Amino acid sequence: MTPTVGRIVHYRMSDDDVTRARQELRHKVRMEEHNAPQTGQTYAAVITSVNGHLDHPDINLRVLLDGPFDFFAPSRAEGAEPGMWSWPERVQ
Repeated sequence: MTPTVGRIVHYRMSDDDVTRARQELRHKVRMEEHNAPQTGQTYAAVITSVNGHLDHPDINLRVLLDGPFDFFAPSRAEGAEPGMWSWPERVQ
């Protein structure tokens, strides 16, 4: 599949993402610990732009955290490791 703007993908939070997201969220609102992002946790994310070569693109994502929160994840590659995005599994 080819990533395009507006598509929904899965994004796995890295240690750096969690640290940055928690810092950003502290400035906005007091977030309950059970809603706080965790390393390795997967969230839905919207592709906001596609950069680079179509065979191995970097994409920018708006990650939809639990509750009314989101997180910007720029220049991410496809893969299964934390800090990477993947296509959602199809359940039949």
